[in-house]
Amino acid sequence: MKSYFSTNRVLAYTFTGVAIATFFFACKKEVTTDTAVTNEQDNHTMAVASHEAQVNGIYGDLFETAVSAAATQGVDSRQSGKDAKDLADAAPCPSVLLLGVTDPNQWPKEIVVEYGPACRDNYGVTRSGMVHISMTGLLFKTGTRVTITLEDYKVNNIPVTGVNSIYDISYSPVTGVQYTTEVTDGNVHLSDSLILGYTGKKTVKQIEGGSTPMNPSDDVYSIDGNATITYEKGAPGGEAAVATISTVTPVLKGWSCKWISQGELKVEFNKITGVIDYGKGMCDSLATITVNDKMKDIVLP
Repeated sequence: MKSYFSTNRVLAYTFTGVAIATFFFACKKEVTTDTAVTNEQDNHTMAVASHEAQVNGIYGDLFETAVSAAATQGVDSRQSGKDAKDLADAAPCPSVLLLGVTDPNQWPKEIVVEYGPACRDNYGVTRSGMVHISMTGLLFKTGTRVTITLEDYKVNNIPVTGVNSIYDISYSPVTGVQYTTEVTDGNVHLSDSLILGYTGKKTVKQIEGGSTPMNPSDDVYSIDGNATITYEKGAPGGEAAVATISTVTPVLKGWSCKWISQGELKVEFNKITGVIDYGKGMCDSLATITVNDKMKDIVLP
């Protein structure tokens, strides 16, 4: 079965908010005269967090691709026919093909999303290549496991490889959306001078708004996990290095707020440990960074 859909986030409201629940967000230094933390240390810490944010956003988008593809092929346990039709009619690319399965009860199923040489979505993101999605059951049915592999895949001309496994997937009006996603053997060429190896695992839980699926404005997500970046080229400071990023306390991201509003993120790089504190629940751009027991204010972009 072949169809077409747009990856412009026209999903059922129940799942739209998941796309914005990205794991780690970049930061930038606030103009300040405080020199308690050296520029080199905090710049390196924030550079690592920024790189993780970019890479995680690329892999996080694959979950949304799987949701969209499942909707168009009728293998999403929660999507309605109207939602799938809206997706299919939205744009001429990419194409979506459900391979060789005529029995609806036969699993696993494989869906191929083909972007061709260049497929630009409504948000200005251009993808190319192919995404292979293997599903052991209906999406959002308890016990289903989704495995995503990439073939000549690029996002805005950035080559991306790796395997993205999504499991422990569930949805209910009481608990909302919940899933765990894990990236292995990831590699992203952000530029000719910045090449990253990447592994990561995160658990996303909807903690508010599950009972009002048609009103995403009250959705809040909790994100907990860790990631490892191996700098093959372009490490902050110039030397090849490994950075680890982990949540000290789960970060909270609401649909209606641009920024992460709560939680702590730890960045370890070149024997330096920095902690980014996103606050106590206020929707604002303020955060702090602590390196070597010294703290300063930062502003989220």
